[in-house]
Amino acid sequence: MKKLTIFITILTVVFLSGCAQMNPLASTLSDGEVVANQPFMDPNDHDAVAKHYEDVAKEMKAKLQAKKEQLAEYERHNYYYGRKGQSFRSHTWANMRHLENSIEENLKEAAIHHKMAQDQQKRDLSLRTE
Repeated sequence: MKKLTIFITILTVVFLSGCAQMNPLASTLSDGEVVANQPFMDPNDHDAVAKHYEDVAKEMKAKLQAKKEQLAEYERHNYYYGRKGQSFRSHTWANMRHLENSIEENLKEAAIHHKMAQDQQKRDLSLRTE
């Protein structure tokens, strides 16, 4: 009986170690490759941060345009979708509203960081002239 217990314990440990994640950090990130490929951005470089927000807004505008095209396709051929079409339509509208709000927020953040960059440049110029 003792040999059987030891054998089952060893078998369980071998099985569980074979199923274990080898890289726990990569498994916790949803977009591990994307995060790993992004360079570090200095939060005090307001021009770079503003450009980042503008780039994100630009990507969201492209997604918004794709959603509008999907909705237009639905409106042209709504009889293809059946009952699921109504939920598709409302889901697409909700996504479009979310994207529009996100675009606005990102452009506001970009404007704030542009202003902060201008203020920082003025401050730097005033320190150099003194």
